[in-house]
Amino acid sequence: MSIASPEHEFVSKFLTLATLNQPVLPKDYKKPLHQVNSLGVALPALRYKYHAKKSNKDDNDKGLKLVLKNIRPPKFTLENEFGRNDTVRQVKEFLISEGKAQQLSQLKLLLKGKVLHDSGILSELLEDEATITVMISKAEAVQQPEEPTPVKEPLQIPWEAIENTLAREWNDSQQVELALQRLQRGWDLTK
Repeated sequence: MSIASPEHEFVSKFLTLATLNQPVLPKDYKKPLHQVNSLGVALPALRYKYHAKKSNKDDNDKGLKLVLKNIRPPKFTLENEFGRNDTVRQVKEFLISEGKAQQLSQLKLLLKGKVLHDSGILSELLEDEATITVMISKAEAVQQPEEPTPVKEPLQIPWEAIENTLAREWNDSQQVELALQRLQRGWDLTK
């Protein structure tokens, strides 16, 4: 006598009940929009900075003028206009394209003494114009790959000496041959 698990019972009963009646609605059924009473669960409001005085058209047309300054040697000042939806990472990539750094990890951008994170959107962080301080650290030393070890010549296994040793220990030649074959197969598998 076997005891059926509760999951098995549920599945078998569900499938039995599901196949008793034909589906009432066709597969491509769509409810008319005027009959829809609710849209489901209400989602919480998104948390973002919204400026009611600004219109979206004006924001998208104008770019952000950034002055990028490095106060440490080598000192430089760059001016460029970026899109409002550009990220801080894109500003760093601009600096790399200008030849001021080699890697993104070398650059830190500061606005009023605070570090700007790569994922930050410029329009959320600043107004129409801003001066950003650029900090450039030393380039990380690129690790040169280690030279590969020279390929060693394959080992010459003294199978005859092993066979002679086995033959001295065992008198049965079939047993010696079987043991030698197993040793050779094991050696081949480790290559």
